[in-house]
Amino acid sequence: MRIAGSGLTAVLAVAVLAGAAHAELFRCKGPDGKTIFTDQKKVCPGADPSEPAGVVHRADTAAPPDAASVPAARESDAHAKMEAAAEAQWKHKKLDAERHLAEIRARRDAMAKFVSHCNRPGRYVTTRDDAGIQQVVNCSDLKQQFDELETQVAAARDYLATGLAEECRRAGCLPGWLR
Repeated sequence: MRIAGSGLTAVLAVAVLAGAAHAELFRCKGPDGKTIFTDQKKVCPGADPSEPAGVVHRADTAAPPDAASVPAARESDAHAKMEAAAEAQWKHKKLDAERHLAEIRARRDAMAKFVSHCNRPGRYVTTRDDAGIQQVVNCSDLKQQFDELETQVAAARDYLATGLAEECRRAGCLPGWLR
């Protein structure tokens, strides 16, 4: 009985291995027009299982890379990755500058409402803070802060228009990085 049990285990093991060795193959055309053979249905959706004819008509094999081309390929991959990272850095820098300009403009626009009240008789503007407490602001201080924001807006706009591109050019950027 013990022999029969181990024989049954051996038969089941062979059956499992045979099932695993006989996986379904799918054949479809790839995006580049080449034929793809795979055992994963998700790679070839809608394809019926392909039955191999038993004959290999053609096999594309690349020549083994020589020792000199492997380091060159790795070096070019590393160079491409570094270039992509640098491009992403400069694009991020441009987005940060645009966000900064938008923040300054928003503060300036909010303050413009209060500065317009300074043209009325009197030299003070009253506002309420978040707690509802009345605040008195001197118009000359308010106008000075508004002028500083105007200067910051002009500087940020100039940096985006010419300064960032010049900084990028000096650092060795490629022309399309800031677009």
